[in-house]
Amino acid sequence: MNCITYCMNVHQGETLETILAALEDVTIPLRNVLEPNAVFPVGLRLGAATAKTLRQPEILKRLQNFLCHNKLSVIGINGFPYGTFHGESIKEDVYLPDWTDARRIDYTLDLFYTLLQLPIAQMGTYYPNVTTVPIGYKHGEGMPETIFDTLCAMALFLRKLEGFTGKRMCLAIEPEPDCLLETTQEVIDFFERLWQSPGWSPAFRNYIGLCFDTCHFAVNYEDPLKSLQRIVAAKIPVVRIQVSAALAFHATTPIEVLRPFVDREYLHQTRVVNETGEIERIADMTDEVLPQLIGKEGRIHYHVPLAWEGTAVLKSTRETLTPAFWRYVRSGGWPLEIETYTYFVYPQALRCKTLSKWLLDDFVWVKDQLRKV
Repeated sequence: MNCITYCMNVHQGETLETILAALEDVTIPLRNVLEPNAVFPVGLRLGAATAKTLRQPEILKRLQNFLCHNKLSVIGINGFPYGTFHGESIKEDVYLPDWTDARRIDYTLDLFYTLLQLPIAQMGTYYPNVTTVPIGYKHGEGMPETIFDTLCAMALFLRKLEGFTGKRMCLAIEPEPDCLLETTQEVIDFFERLWQSPGWSPAFRNYIGLCFDTCHFAVNYEDPLKSLQRIVAAKIPVVRIQVSAALAFHATTPIEVLRPFVDREYLHQTRVVNETGEIERIADMTDEVLPQLIGKEGRIHYHVPLAWEGTAVLKSTRETLTPAFWRYVRSGGWPLEIETYTYFVYPQALRCKTLSKWLLDDFVWVKDQLRKV
């Protein structure tokens, strides 16, 4: 059975104190309902400042003790947002520093040193991992050549670390719309280039892999099942699957229904199907671009609850998560992470439930899909 958790990037706060409070207030009660007698898996999220403090043994010990005492283990750490993730406008800055910046490397190393010393969830044949940005945001300059040397060095580091400790960990790159890695073909081409790099060794294959977010592929009108199958067929290690859904609208959706989803914090890449059936790319859903959506079908990079059924005029991309998708995911045994980080910017229509209730409903929905197949 797949290991199932949720991503703690939904919680506000950046310090260890706020992380422990979220675990106490939300995660543990959730565990008590879902699996009261089992060790519960956690998808941690640590920003750079907190990751740096955890290099101090006495602070790390607090996190270790809390997890062990409360029967919590981790599948890995979300190392995507470097700094503050809630409460301020981040938009495309969420990808900074990118993988051309030494700060991104140092931050990721801090996360691996922390992960090395935490209790790890049972994930079958899969290894704990740190997720990261899809190299960087697309600005038209293409993939920087230095990236391949950097990732080869990271793979060598992880291999040596396993040699010293006996513990294997993996860097999980997470493709996202409008980034240097976003489509299935781009992912395949990128890994093939990486594997042909002068600094690459076949022995590195298990240390650089992919975090597959179903919302991100669906926004680009790619079928999550077909994308996942192509990536697996290309022998790219998929080490974590984030099951999530994007906002979807159609030609009769009133602008007034979409307007409450505009927010100042997050980047909401949007795709619209035009009159000729082509997919138009919009960098962000703002008040200014809303008129362009009138009378058209489209999808928005706005994470909504998996358990949300939608309305008569507004849906989500959860319909792309078909029984065939769940059958494939179940057979592959991948660790699954529910991700809905946008909770605190939800419009009132979706704030009808508490965060805890939405998370519980999402867990139940995911478990039901797996059970049915």
